[in-house]
Amino acid sequence: MGVLIFPSLASADEDPPVRASDGVEPQPALDAPRFDTLVSRYRRPLLSFFQRRSVGTEDAEDLTQEVFMRLSRRFARLHWGNPDGLVFTVAANALIDHERHERSRRRDRHVEVDPGLPDEEPSAETALAGRERLRSLVAALDTLSPSVRAAFVLCRFENLTQAEAAARLGLSVSTVEKHMMTALARLRLAIGTEHDV
Repeated sequence: MGVLIFPSLASADEDPPVRASDGVEPQPALDAPRFDTLVSRYRRPLLSFFQRRSVGTEDAEDLTQEVFMRLSRRFARLHWGNPDGLVFTVAANALIDHERHERSRRRDRHVEVDPGLPDEEPSAETALAGRERLRSLVAALDTLSPSVRAAFVLCRFENLTQAEAAARLGLSVSTVEKHMMTALARLRLAIGTEHDV
């Protein structure tokens, strides 16, 4: 495919464009085509491009507009030596962005069912038991020494690694590990469970 010359840019005085098939290196077009010419030339091919890739009619229209918006933002600075390549590269990138967006939208709609989760809201008894358990945990946290409580809060509530917590508290990693074991043992005892707190 040779260089596309838009009628509004070519004048009768100029030499005909040199094509790559003539055996001479083609000269890139230095001037950008008029934008309205670009839109009229590429609107239908872009719609076909998107529809061939299983994009619905409305999305194809939106993507075509997106391509023209992207081109218009940098219209004067673009290299117009190969307009077909430029327009369809922008179209391919817009399609990739569209598919990525659609995948993330579908992911938001997907809800995994965990058989361990209750089907309905907790009963009043379950809610009360949960509140009591929370009170026990808070009371047990208050009984911890300040350094043990600080290590536990940094690792469990602020999601720091033990090494990061050690650096922040000015302690060794070994000391933070011991503080975590102490805190977990005391909290397990407070709520009467052997599971991790």
